[in-house]
Amino acid sequence: MNPGRAVAQDDENSNGSFDRIWSIDIEGNKSYEDVVIKQFIANDAPNLWQKITFFRQKGFYLSENEIRRDVIRIQRFYNVRGFNDAEVSYRIEPRNKPWKKELIFTVKENYPIRVDSVEVHIDAPKQDSLFMSNSSSFRSAIRRLPYRRGRVYKPVEEQEVLGRINEGLRNLGYPYAESSLTAVVDTAAKQADVSITTRPGPRARFDSVRIEGETTLDDFYIRRETGIKKGEYFSDKKLRTAQREVYKHHLMRLALVSIPDQPKDSTIDVLIRVKELSLRSVQLQGGIGGFDRLHERVSIYNFYKLFRFQAGWIYRNVRGRGEQFSVNTRLSAYEASLSTEYLFPYVFNTKSSVNINPYAQVRVEDSYSIRSLGLINTFGYEYNRNLTGTFSYEFAVNDEFNVKTDIDTNGGLPDSVLSYNISSFRFNFYYAKGLGNDGDGFIVQPYWELSGLFGESTYSFQKLAIDLRQFRNLTGDLVFATRVNAGVMYYAKQDSLPKDVRFYTGGTSSVRGWARKQLGPKKPVFDDEGNFKRYSGIGGNALINFNIELRQGIDPLLKGVGFAVFLDGGQVYSRLTSIGQSELQYGVGGGIRYRSPIGPIRFDIAYKVNPTDEDLNIYEGVDYGGRWARWGFHLSIGQAF
Repeated sequence: MNPGRAVAQDDENSNGSFDRIWSIDIEGNKSYEDVVIKQFIANDAPNLWQKITFFRQKGFYLSENEIRRDVIRIQRFYNVRGFNDAEVSYRIEPRNKPWKKELIFTVKENYPIRVDSVEVHIDAPKQDSLFMSNSSSFRSAIRRLPYRRGRVYKPVEEQEVLGRINEGLRNLGYPYAESSLTAVVDTAAKQADVSITTRPGPRARFDSVRIEGETTLDDFYIRRETGIKKGEYFSDKKLRTAQREVYKHHLMRLALVSIPDQPKDSTIDVLIRVKELSLRSVQLQGGIGGFDRLHERVSIYNFYKLFRFQAGWIYRNVRGRGEQFSVNTRLSAYEASLSTEYLFPYVFNTKSSVNINPYAQVRVEDSYSIRSLGLINTFGYEYNRNLTGTFSYEFAVNDEFNVKTDIDTNGGLPDSVLSYNISSFRFNFYYAKGLGNDGDGFIVQPYWELSGLFGESTYSFQKLAIDLRQFRNLTGDLVFATRVNAGVMYYAKQDSLPKDVRFYTGGTSSVRGWARKQLGPKKPVFDDEGNFKRYSGIGGNALINFNIELRQGIDPLLKGVGFAVFLDGGQVYSRLTSIGQSELQYGVGGGIRYRSPIGPIRFDIAYKVNPTDEDLNIYEGVDYGGRWARWGFHLSIGQAF
């Protein structure tokens, strides 16, 4: 059975080293992948990084006793999954070094036992039995059970089967449901007859909801957050929803929903234990960023422009109704703002909320600066954890100043000093699927803005955009991430729109290789003496960009560290009629990520593949960009998308 030489863990080779397992393979396993079976055995082989640094590694010693135990483990793995006659053997083969061994398990699955019949018996009064039998959700749950005629009978799935039945009954109002299962297995005929008996117990309605813990919020508002109404039938889903809704309330630090001990009758009481956050708190943050906004070389005279600060004050449980008031301020060389926010966390149910947000702001962009004073009112609705939407209305008075009105070499989109009002309605939606612990899934985020519907805005336009993202876990530490972002803008009654409402791309979270808002149409900027300084992005009325990124973690080598390689591309079009007239521009590069307590710290280097003369700061044949004009450097917190 074992043609290779196996050594015990304490036996040495002639060269003084121990035999070690270098790789593990499994043959003959038709029903289950290698990666699944390897989770149930004790022996392991080093991964790529451990092989590279093998001189630092301990373990992976070859032990024949442990291998025999793994043979038994694999047999049991197959036995509890319906392959009662599975046979497992092993062999050990040498690699290119005498101490390197390849461990190979050989599986002979043989024919599995299959389900021949499934019967479900309801041990309950006739009225309850008829109700459950006529329930479409209960019948559907039975049809979806792992035990179905013709499928492999897997004893390991017994608890899952009983759990699904009990869960279905609990969601129909039977909190004390219990079920049992018996199976008559004919190993010669390879058949199993399954019989399930369920005892639902009394059907119960919610009665009282009791609140315990440290709280200044009146019990009425906490009960309201649960969504549980007295007299409605019990449901496990309602309990889970209640805990989620109470816990996500901005006032709560802790929320646990449970069913206390009580008589098993037709009513059921619920206990909620809560703990609040501090009613008032101050938040201070500081950091360094905006490297791609600093056009001159970093020196002790301009380094201050990279600093940014943020401060906030929060008052929770305003008026004793769970509402929240906050004041926030931001300060940097490129932005100064002061805003307040009043949150009503409950409108007509726990999923709905309203925010009132007045603000004052001054921003310094590359080719203009803007002062804004406005008010945003937002209604939000969270249908579930994967689907949310917001509807908002904003009115703002804006004043663009320091606008660079130099020659526009791109035609269209004329610039001028502007004072204007914006009155717009905005619709945002967010839908996500997957994105669990393995990282697989996708996100869809459409956006629609309508300005000047009733003539109260200086400019009338419609803005439509969509952001699509997909993430695929290729291996345990390798993730393939993609994003596509596109937008168009329609407008009337004006020849041009203000710079602040146009589309832009380029920068640390879009097309790397270009600085912030610098990909697409540009115009030259001159100093006070008329000398050329650089090109500045002017935005446009249509946008397309995409990102493709491979993210690899190297935790076994350096904990918390990973790297990425990416391809970005995009374009901004000055007008809708010019879509397709300019080719997409691409940036390629890579970067390092470090998983810090405040989020992933990311440093990326990108190379412009097909830049224009404007991208390289070439003006009238003279190269003002230098040798680094093709490169972009980005330091930030958080993934690019």
